[in-house]
Amino acid sequence: MSYSFTRDRTAELRGETTPRNSQDNQDDGFGPRRTPAGYTQYSSSQNEPGISNPFSYNSSPPPPPPPTSGYQSYEMHQRTGPADLSTMPGFFDEMDDLKREVSTVGDSVQDIQALHNAAIVATNESQARDYGNQLVRLKQETAQRNNDIKNRIKAIEQSNFQFAKTSDGQIRQSQTDAVRKRFLDTIQRYQDMERAFDERYRQRIERQIRIVKPDASQQEIDNLIDSEQGDQVFTQSLMQAGRTSQARAVLSEVQDRHQDIKRIEKTIVELHQLFMDMQMLVEQQGQTVTAVEAQAQETTTQLEHGNRFIDRAIKSAKATRTKKWCCFFIVLILCVVIGILVWWFAFDHVGVGGNTSNNSNNTSAKS
Repeated sequence: MSYSFTRDRTAELRGETTPRNSQDNQDDGFGPRRTPAGYTQYSSSQNEPGISNPFSYNSSPPPPPPPTSGYQSYEMHQRTGPADLSTMPGFFDEMDDLKREVSTVGDSVQDIQALHNAAIVATNESQARDYGNQLVRLKQETAQRNNDIKNRIKAIEQSNFQFAKTSDGQIRQSQTDAVRKRFLDTIQRYQDMERAFDERYRQRIERQIRIVKPDASQQEIDNLIDSEQGDQVFTQSLMQAGRTSQARAVLSEVQDRHQDIKRIEKTIVELHQLFMDMQMLVEQQGQTVTAVEAQAQETTTQLEHGNRFIDRAIKSAKATRTKKWCCFFIVLILCVVIGILVWWFAFDHVGVGGNTSNNSNNTSAKS
């Protein structure tokens, strides 16, 4: 016990008179300090080169929290093969999978919104670019998933034609309409969110510009944001204002935000095209259904005409058979009558020809 106390007290007294950096490299009489296995010895100096201190703080504040939905864990769902849409179980399996995919798109939209918020409040260029790269990857995955959903809905719409005018066809169409509406709502929400952040990015750039150049006109700001070569003009203007350091910082901000705005505008165009494709699919579906209904109505009319012709043919056949039987019986009766007449006249019956007179003459001769 006394040995331990003496060692601790000696180290404490030496710490008061000896700098800690030199103390770590000296022998306190009991041998050099030993570091337990599995641990790393860190220096208390934050700026000492060659030693990493995980508990030190950087000059920049910590980055905003990452998106809460865990978008990095999302993966494109690999299907084993195309669903058998010709059967109702295969149709329902495909619909369940599509619902999950649409929900995943909705979660991705929330993650994109969180990354936009983090990029807007980023305090340094490195953070902003990191969030921008994450946005690019996530938007690419979301666009790929959106196209896959669109193609699968189109395939379902085409398969539903085989079940038109049936109870299964009505069930299939109602399920398809529900998924398509949910997908369109998600696309619309995604598009509205991108437009809102496009405006927020522009407002942030405008604030940064007016800090350095308060007299900048709205036209100049818009030209700077939308023009690819606007940074050169802006740099010259800011250098003339005598605020070189702020001008460089704002210039870097404008360049980064310009790329963000371009990506947002590209996403908005793609979403608009996707929305129009889905609307066109609905219109084509309506036109196809109308054509199918018209064709079915025409087929029904032709069947009715055919049934009437068949009825007439049946009646005509019955009448023909009746007439044939009548002719047969008439001919049969005529044959019987002719036979009787032939039999009567051919065998010299009494009263036929001169049989009566001949018999009388024969009787007189015998007498």
